[in-house]
Amino acid sequence: MAAAYVIVWSELHPMKSLRRVVVTTACTGVLAILVGCGGSPMQSGSGSVEPKGPATRANLSRDGILARLAGEARAITDRAKTEAASRETWEAVREQRRNELKDMLGFGVDRPKTPLNVRITGKIERSGYVVEKIAFESISKVYVTANLYLPTDRTGPVPAVVYVCGHAFSPHGAKTSYQRHGHTLARHGYAAMVIDPIQIAETVGLHHGVLNQEMYEWYTRAYSPAGLEVWNVIRGLDYLETRPEVDSNRFAITGRSGGAAMSWFAAAVEPRIQAVIPIMGIGTYAVSVSDNTQRMHCDCMYPVNFRMHDLIHLGALIAPRPLLTAHGREDPLFPVAGYEEFEAAMSSLYASYEVPDKFRNLVVESGHQDSDLLRSEAVKWLDRWVLDIEPRQIDTGFEEIDAADLAVFGGEPPTDARNFQMHEFFVPPSAASEWTGTSAWKRQRHELLEALRTKVLQTLPPSTGAPVTERGSMDTPDGFEALAFDFAGHVPVEILLRIPENADGPALLHIASPGEDPAAVQRLLRNLGRFGRNPVLVVHPPGTGTAVWPKSEWKMLLRNAMQTGRTVDSIRIGSVLAAAQLLRQKTGGRPVAVSGIGPAAGWAIYAAALDDSIEHVILIRPPVSHDGGPILLGASRYSDLPGFAALIAPRRITFYGGMPAEYTATKRIYEGTRSASKISESMSIAAALNGRFGHGFSIGM
Repeated sequence: MAAAYVIVWSELHPMKSLRRVVVTTACTGVLAILVGCGGSPMQSGSGSVEPKGPATRANLSRDGILARLAGEARAITDRAKTEAASRETWEAVREQRRNELKDMLGFGVDRPKTPLNVRITGKIERSGYVVEKIAFESISKVYVTANLYLPTDRTGPVPAVVYVCGHAFSPHGAKTSYQRHGHTLARHGYAAMVIDPIQIAETVGLHHGVLNQEMYEWYTRAYSPAGLEVWNVIRGLDYLETRPEVDSNRFAITGRSGGAAMSWFAAAVEPRIQAVIPIMGIGTYAVSVSDNTQRMHCDCMYPVNFRMHDLIHLGALIAPRPLLTAHGREDPLFPVAGYEEFEAAMSSLYASYEVPDKFRNLVVESGHQDSDLLRSEAVKWLDRWVLDIEPRQIDTGFEEIDAADLAVFGGEPPTDARNFQMHEFFVPPSAASEWTGTSAWKRQRHELLEALRTKVLQTLPPSTGAPVTERGSMDTPDGFEALAFDFAGHVPVEILLRIPENADGPALLHIASPGEDPAAVQRLLRNLGRFGRNPVLVVHPPGTGTAVWPKSEWKMLLRNAMQTGRTVDSIRIGSVLAAAQLLRQKTGGRPVAVSGIGPAAGWAIYAAALDDSIEHVILIRPPVSHDGGPILLGASRYSDLPGFAALIAPRRITFYGGMPAEYTATKRIYEGTRSASKISESMSIAAALNGRFGHGFSIGM
C-alpha cells in the first residue's frame, strides 16, 4: 500500500502564524481511537452507542434503534469499501453509482438547463487581477451570486477554480468571508469563482429544513439543498465555459466545511472538474452515525441516502482525478476514524489505478478552522496537477475588500427571486394517482409496489416468520397480556395481546400512536364484545404509546436513520409487519385487520400495501398527504398517501367517522377496480371489524 504523507501542525489562531510542522511517513490504515460523543466516551465508528439515562421503554427503544443504525451504517461503509477495493471492482459499478448519486441529489441524469441570464454588476481592480460581481440564474428566477477573480497579467486562457463557501454569515453573502481564497488564486494565475451558498447569499434560501425548520417533506420528496448547491456549481461551469479568459479544459473545485461537501458531490457527478480539494468535510457513515455527528451538521451536508451510498463512493467517483483532502485532528465535525478509513480506501483505489500520488490526505493539528497553510497547500496541489509547474512559494497576503463592495445586487436583489421556494419545486412531488382505466392502473400499481419495495421501503428486513415473544413491561388492561419482541435484531417492541375464549371473527391489530396509552385503546375498543369475540393485538412501535421520545431525540434518530436509507417511520412500519405475522401465528392464521389513529393510520396504509394478507384497514383520522406523515425517503416522488392507499384494493378500507376529501381519488380507483363496496365509512370500529357496514343497529354504551 502506498505511503501517506501527513503534515502535523498546530495553530495559535486559524489565520495566524504556524507553530510547528512535522512531516512523517506512515502506511495508511484505520486507527481505533476514543472520541467524545455527546459527552460519553466510545470507540469512534465502533457501531455501539452508549445508552443515556434510565432504562425506560422510550430509552431502550431509542438505544436499540441507534444500535441498529450503527450496524447498518457500518454495513453500508463496508459495502462501499468492497466496491472501491480496486479499479476492476469499481469500474463495474461506477456509472450506476454516479447516476444513483444524481438521483439522490434530485436532478437525475438529464435535468434540462435553462438560460443563465448572466448579469455583471460591477468590477473591482486590484494589482494583477480584477474582481467581477456576477449573478446568473441556475434555474429560471433562481439567482446565484458570485465573485469572479480574474488575473490580468495572463498570456492566454487560464484554469478556473470554483470555490464553494462554507457556513460563514455575512449580509452580503458568504463569498465575502471567503474572499481570501479568490485573492490568492487570482494572484497565482487562476480564475476563481467564489459562489455563495443558498442559505448565506443575497437572496433567501434554506439549508435547515429538517434540522430546525420542521420541513420533514424534504425527506419524503428526497430533497436535499446539496442538490441545488451542486446544480449551481454545474451551471457556474457552464458560464465559465463562455468566458474567453478561462481554459474550460482545466476546471478545479475546492471549499471548506459545507463547501468541502459541495466539492465532493459536484466533482463526483461532474466530469469537467479535473482536480478536487475538499477541506475538512469527509469521513464515513459508519463513523458519522456512531459518533452522532449529525447534531453538528445542516441538511446540506447529506444527500437523502435512499440508495445507501457511503461517502467513500464520492472519492471513488472522483478517482483517478487528483484529489487532495485535508482535516483537522481536533475537528469534532469530522472524526479522525472517519477520514482515516476514507484515506485507507482511497489510497488503495488510487494505487490500483497506478496513480497513488494523485491522492493525498493532509492532517493538521487544529479544529474546524481555515488557515494560510491549508490555502497554500491547495494552490500547490493545483500547481502540480492543473498548471503542471514546479513547486513555488505561495504568497497568502492580500488586501481585503469591504464586504458591501463585493455584493452583487447592492442590497436590492431581484424581487422575483424564487430561491426561497426551491425546496418546493426542485424535486416536485408526483401527480396524484387517478383512475384512467384498468390497464393503466395495473401498470401504475405494479410500478408503485416496485418503488415501495425497492426504493422507499427497501431497508425493511426480509420476512423470517413470526418474532419470538417474551414477557413485556407495560401496564396491562383487563384481559390483556403484556408481551414484547425484538425487531430487526436490536429494537424492542411492546405489545398487548388478548385472545378470548372461543375466539371468533377477524383478529385486530391496533397500532398505538404517540401518546396513546393502554386505557385509551381499551376505551376505543370497548364495544368490541357486542359484535364478536375478536382477538386483539395492540402493537407499540418504537416511540409510541406512553414511551414517546422528546422531539430532539426523535429528530436525532430521524437524521441518523436517513444516512442509512431509513426513517423512524420505516422502522415503525417494519415493526407493524412483524406484529401482523405474530398475530396470525397466535390465532392460527385468522384473517387480520389493522387499525390506527393519525400517524399510525399512515403506517397501517403502508403495512397493508406491502402485506397482502392484511385483509382490512380501519383508518381513524388518517393523514391526507405525506406532508403530514409518514416520513419515508422519496415516497412522494411516486405518489401521495391516497395513491398508496389505493394499492390495498380490492381488500377492504374503512374510514372511521368519515373519509377525508383527499381520499376521493382512492375511492375512484376502488370503483374502477369494481371494488366500490370495499371502501366505506363506519361509526363503529367493532361493527366494521365484524362485517357490519350499515347504520341500522345500536352501538350500545
